[in-house]
Amino acid sequence: MMKLILIRLLLLGLLFCSASHAEERILNFHSILELRSDGSMLVEERILVQAEGIKIKRGIYRDFPTTYRDKLGNRVTIGFELLSVSRDGRSEPYHTERRDNGIRIYAGQEQVFLNRGHYEYTFRYLTNRHLGFFADHDELYWNVTG
Repeated sequence: MMKLILIRLLLLGLLFCSASHAEERILNFHSILELRSDGSMLVEERILVQAEGIKIKRGIYRDFPTTYRDKLGNRVTIGFELLSVSRDGRSEPYHTERRDNGIRIYAGQEQVFLNRGHYEYTFRYLTNRHLGFFADHDELYWNVTG
């Protein structure tokens, strides 16, 4: 009888341990696009993450493609101007790095480690060359998540 009680307590403890272990991941990705009369776009992206110190230790990064091939094989270069980066509504230090097909934005500081928890990062930028105007329709060519 005592062994059965101990086994049940052990199983119950394991259940609570696994339930309290949060998974590190993106919880929400929300984009707001403002199309401007000159064909450019003002973009605000809000990315809510659960940080556990596994991969999200100091902050997050966001890749933005600035070159691609159109359907005729021509290389197209996209304009990109980063306006601001914030974490939980406050300005966040960042730096950028050129990649083969674009820019990587690193949000956070190398010396500052995040506590476990939820963080909302906001990226605001201007971009252009995403609109196509055709005889029978207009088109927004947009890769939301990079």
